[in-house]
Amino acid sequence: GGIDSSATACIVSSMSHLVCDACKSGNQEVIADARRIVGDDSYIPSDPKDFTNRIFTTCYMGTVNSSTHTRERAKNLADQLGSYHLSIVIDTAITAIISIFTSVTGKTPKFRANGGSHRENLALQNIQARLRMVLSYLFAQLILWSRGLSGGLLVLGSANVDEALCGYMTKYDCSSADINPIGGISKTDLRSFIRFFRSKYDVSALDSIYVAPPTAELEPLHEGEISQTDEEDMGMTYKELSFYGKLRKVNLCGPYSMFCKLASLWRDQYSMTKIADKVKHFFRRYSINRHKMTTLTPACHLENYSPDDNRFDLRQFLYSIDWTWQFRAIDDEVDKLSKKIT
Repeated sequence: GGIDSSATACIVSSMSHLVCDACKSGNQEVIADARRIVGDDSYIPSDPKDFTNRIFTTCYMGTVNSSTHTRERAKNLADQLGSYHLSIVIDTAITAIISIFTSVTGKTPKFRANGGSHRENLALQNIQARLRMVLSYLFAQLILWSRGLSGGLLVLGSANVDEALCGYMTKYDCSSADINPIGGISKTDLRSFIRFFRSKYDVSALDSIYVAPPTAELEPLHEGEISQTDEEDMGMTYKELSFYGKLRKVNLCGPYSMFCKLASLWRDQYSMTKIADKVKHFFRRYSINRHKMTTLTPACHLENYSPDDNRFDLRQFLYSIDWTWQFRAIDDEVDKLSKKIT
């Protein structure tokens, strides 16, 4: 029901359109591949929705923290793309996991909204995210069998490159997959792709998805509405995050040099102290979560600031989060610039 998962689904749909176009032009190699994949020796793909239904399963895994809006958005998009769609509730599995912990420790964690600590709140969110990964692989292995069909499915990821950069994901969660079609694409570019796809294929379900605020929906709802957004959780906007990524990787900036560049670029938007705080916040998050980059799902290298440790960004993955020298240099520079402005 959000931009990321919808973009992954639209990429699959785009492929289906290309397959059908190739089959209509008589491409025998594509026809043979399509027949082998769907298990029908007489089949010739002609309708992208029909072909998508045969090869692509989508599954909305809702919890008590999921809103009706995202459930409806996911269903509407699946209907228009043609995927074989499931909508399930996973609360029983989450409750079972928590009950095991409670039986061992005698403690029951609570969400922050219910009086719990930050650590409890984060753990309860991670349980949901990781169970979605487990269930994704279960359904990928058995859903065709349950329909009387042969074969299995690959799990597709839906975590963008910006989330990877600042570690806004749970390790081994629903970002873990066999292939991640959008793993090397920024949030900004994904939004542009959604606009393009909506226009090219007249998929009206994307309208509500495009304007919806990005949210993980892992914390309790407030009066039926979302109380959590990605940008609030991260402490930065996706636009800022993309900018940090380019400065860090392409311009080879560390904390101090990034601050110096942003001090010039953002001087009309923010105070020097605010810019310094933003740079420090980004690098703290980057260093704390850098270890997550060692387990990223394989993705096309489509963004030059991808932090993928396995293939494109061969830097250390353990950093001191204090950045003592760099942050002190930033503070000194803030003092100098502030005196000049005064």
